Amino acid sequence: MGRSALIRTLLVALVTALVVFPAPALAAQPIEQFHDHFTDSFSDEICGIPVDVDLVVTDNFFVYADEAFKDTSSFKATYTNPVNGQSVVVSSAGQIIGSSAVVDEEAGTITFLTSYKGLPEKIQTAQGAVLLRDAGIITFADTFDLETGEFISSETIVKGPHPEADSDFTLFCEVISGALG
Repeated sequence: MGRSALIRTLLVALVTALVVFPAPALAAQPIEQFHDHFTDSFSDEICGIPVDVDLVVTDNFFVYADEAFKDTSSFKATYTNPVNGQSVVVSSAGQIIGSSAVVDEEAGTITFLTSYKGLPEKIQTAQGAVLLRDAGIITFADTFDLETGEFISSETIVKGPHPEADSDFTLFCEVISGALG
């Protein structure tokens, strides 16, 4: 097995272990906790289209002693085009877990692993037809230069349908523009 294949296999094993067996720190008591629930309405622009926004957010965020975190949240935003009355609903619900950073001093890198579990994104019409849905688990391993902080690479591990991630995050505006236009 080549070095890059071995590294990729070890990274996948590490991420799988973090997803299936959360780090012991996540079972420990958090050193910081944050809870918020709010609603808001305002005008804005999304994907170049002026919209009126109705927003509902609930968030429970925990930070642990080893700098790992867990964020359980739900989000729902209704975007309405004031010109034609067309609306889309963008929502998410689930948990985000970030492990403490993995430092490789020999390679001079630092890697952050962040896993999203649940429903990272769903876009639907106001009448309920689903236009785009990402669900399941998706993990990002982002690596930076330890000395300069410069971004080096990102690897994505996917379990479940994630068409938005598969499109390199280009589908969002395509779907929103089509629905609001």
